[in-house]
Amino acid sequence: MGGSVNTGGTPTGGTAQGGMAAGGMPAGGGGASGGSGGVTGGAGGAAQGGASGGTGGSSIPAGYMGTPYTTIQIPGTFFAADYDRGGPGVAYCHNVGDCAGGITTNDWYAGNTPGPYRAPMPATATICNGAACDDNVGLCRMNPNKPDKTIDGMALMDDVYLGYMGAGEWIKYTVQVMEAGTYSIGVFIGAPNGASGSWDFGGGIMTGSVALPESSTANCGCGESYHSWAQRDNLAMVTFPSAGTYLMTFTTGSSLNIDKFTFTKM
Repeated sequence: MGGSVNTGGTPTGGTAQGGMAAGGMPAGGGGASGGSGGVTGGAGGAAQGGASGGTGGSSIPAGYMGTPYTTIQIPGTFFAADYDRGGPGVAYCHNVGDCAGGITTNDWYAGNTPGPYRAPMPATATICNGAACDDNVGLCRMNPNKPDKTIDGMALMDDVYLGYMGAGEWIKYTVQVMEAGTYSIGVFIGAPNGASGSWDFGGGIMTGSVALPESSTANCGCGESYHSWAQRDNLAMVTFPSAGTYLMTFTTGSSLNIDKFTFTKM
């Protein structure tokens, strides 16, 4: 599963890709936000997940040991590669029961920006291509040799994305929700038939399982759905009772590649 590229604006309020940025079991959801920059790709689907409001307000679960990699704001678009710091079992889990097990870190295209995407902490940490080995959940970079293209066959930019994701894998993001209300969720993904995912922000703010449309290879000129990238909007809705800081947990129901999340105020 190869790299990805941004076909829209760079998320504002998050980390611009292309360089390094500073920055267990799911503990009650999470969240992240980028800026107002949008992403364009394939046609989105109709809303599938229902809107769910919560009563817990904005909070980070007590005992959560992860820290934000960068500032993420909702509404906005942010990169999936900007998950929290904290490592396996805290900020992400690739395999239930063995959060660090089976992670692929060697499918990394250096492109025009060699070196890791996520700055290592400490600086002396051992690097596994896109990040420090204990901070890399499976980062890939869009690769013109795969090739990675949009579902319509357009070339992509040099984005870093999450690849080789498997069923049950979860990733956490600390997000700043700027205003209470209902938001629709969109993603920029390369997904095979039958893909799904879910979002949980704690306090009952969650989507349940959401079907993610297949990325057709008919017109992309790429070899498999994982490298056929499409923007899918209005997949589900979530309602935040108040502005504030939330912890977003994204959990996969199947294998897929994901580049960006978009939250739009309804």
